[in-house]
Amino acid sequence: MDRKDVYELIDGERDYQDALGNDRTDGKVRSICEELVLLQVYIQRALEVWTDTPGDTETREMVRKVGAIAVRCMENYPTPPRARGRTQTDIYMALHL
Repeated sequence: MDRKDVYELIDGERDYQDALGNDRTDGKVRSICEELVLLQVYIQRALEVWTDTPGDTETREMVRKVGAIAVRCMENYPTPPRARGRTQTDIYMALHL
């Protein structure tokens, strides 16, 4: 599957999420922390589905949902581009000091 197809799947999932409405949030944008909780919950569900279900179709559906939640978070909280020249070690050290 190429990147264009992946982005189309995520876009379709975002459309689905938007169609659900904001009944759980009273029309308010979720906080970054709330989005992170949702990401954690759906990652855990993906792990559970993978463990309990033959094949991985349902797991991949959870991965699609995780991707769309991350996109929604980035839509609501503009994300800076990756800084050039920073390594993963630099980022890790900055987060853990």
